[in-house]
Amino acid sequence: MDNDLESSQTRAVLDFMLFLSDTLSQRSKLFEQETLCSPDEVSVISLLTRRGPMMVKQIAEGMAGIDPSKLTRILDSLEEHGYATRTLNREDRRSFLVTPTERGRRLLDVFTGQLGDLAQDLLAALTPVERLILVELFTKVQANWNQRQDA
Repeated sequence: MDNDLESSQTRAVLDFMLFLSDTLSQRSKLFEQETLCSPDEVSVISLLTRRGPMMVKQIAEGMAGIDPSKLTRILDSLEEHGYATRTLNREDRRSFLVTPTERGRRLLDVFTGQLGDLAQDLLAALTPVERLILVELFTKVQANWNQRQDA
């Protein structure tokens, strides 16, 4: 009986993950059409906003699994659209520092605002107590996930 319960619970979580993936994909495509900025580009802007100016090598380390040539294309696009700038690194003249522009920061604010709206839409179906429980469960799952990734 426990296997049936676990199987149905796993299926329910899988269904929700697929629903959330589809929803995020649709929102990301719409955002990309409106701004000409891909989710990967937003991720780079987010990283730069959190950590400050970074060398390309540092960005590659912070964006695990991204191909160096793809990162170059992302940085070219960010610079072309005015979302980031590359300047010569005064400490190491063989490298460049990448910095988000004010326009890039505003773009990140728009993207996170849209995700915030989506989060509010998802939470609207829950009572205040259910919302607190859900947030607590998300926090627990994320902490467990992070521990497993670090191991």
